[in-house]
Amino acid sequence: MKSTNDEVKQQWRFWPIICLSFLYPINNALINLAIPLYYFRQGVPIQVIGLLAASITMTYCFSPILFNRFSDKIGRKKSISIALAGTSFAQLIFYFTLIPPIFFIARLIEGLVMGLYWSNLQATISENANHNPNKFIAKFNFAWNSGVLSGFLLGALILYRIDDLTIIFYIAPILVFIGLMISIFFFIEAKPNNIKTIELESSDLKANLDTKTKNRELLGIYVPLMLPVLFVVAFSFQKSSLNLLYSIKSELLGFDTYTVYLLAFFSLTTQLFSTSLSSYLSIKTLKRISIICIISLIIVNFLFAINSNFLIFVALFFIMGFFAGIIYSFGLKLSILLNAEHHTSKYSSICESSMGLTFLIIPIMSAYIATININYGFLAISFGFVIFLIVSHIFLKKIKI
Repeated sequence: MKSTNDEVKQQWRFWPIICLSFLYPINNALINLAIPLYYFRQGVPIQVIGLLAASITMTYCFSPILFNRFSDKIGRKKSISIALAGTSFAQLIFYFTLIPPIFFIARLIEGLVMGLYWSNLQATISENANHNPNKFIAKFNFAWNSGVLSGFLLGALILYRIDDLTIIFYIAPILVFIGLMISIFFFIEAKPNNIKTIELESSDLKANLDTKTKNRELLGIYVPLMLPVLFVVAFSFQKSSLNLLYSIKSELLGFDTYTVYLLAFFSLTTQLFSTSLSSYLSIKTLKRISIICIISLIIVNFLFAINSNFLIFVALFFIMGFFAGIIYSFGLKLSILLNAEHHTSKYSSICESSMGLTFLIIPIMSAYIATININYGFLAISFGFVIFLIVSHIFLKKIKI
């Protein structure tokens, strides 16, 4: 049994997951910040910019759940490869035109196929990291945060040298194509059926697993599904609204274009630190500090509304990234825990769809509020976190570890 287990571990590679978790966020970071800046300069109405910013999530909000059983059936490798192939096709359109209707359709296609991407990467971790999940969750968090961080830094450097936003849309698709090559030629998944066979090969081990399950029930270990969903929604609520609102406020205040990417880079440095750190913290510890994080974000977003000083914005981005990172890491940890307990990718799919729905609704709402007054948008975010504070406090009481 030991030799068979070692064979499965040797077959599975974790570094392609790291690469894939790193490359697509670079692409996403480049494009997401370029959308409001580019189309605002083109004279596109803010309401339409909100629709363009949210277009990818119009399909992504349901695609992870829609494709959940399909991806479980065809496997993680094929699912991820299909996602990247479809995204490559959608972003190929950027080289021909960036007019709003065509761009909108391309992002709808990307959102649909990406329903096969993140939930399958996370499910691969839960299926293969039973012996040390914290280690792999930490590396996964570090990879995608580093990707977003690199995307913002790359965008800042490009626009510092060349103040032409169209070049962002030409560089970003190359990264998706590289990811596609990695998924096809290097990604290897361990077969869930093989893992189950190994685990159940010994009847004594099976009995031991059953006993542990009963013990967990007797000890009252319980994590409500609403809790990981709530925290990843809170994270995406913060990010989706800030990307749009600050980009427009920066233009209105006359800040240089590259500083939008630079400040996003600053926030990701602290987010990278906090997500990596919180990956090693216990659920009990994260449960205690999550409330502090939400209260801090209430204050930070209020300050975004009343401030117009660039240096204060720098400090606010650092603070916001740190607390938002902890909230996301807590939600991710709970969803992967539920995946591992039930041998499925369902919980990651639910969280990803919830994030997608948030990234769909919030930019559109923020855009409409911004047409009245840009600062009202930040105040609305602050009020939204007051609601998160109340609801999360209720569900945190139900956790039993």
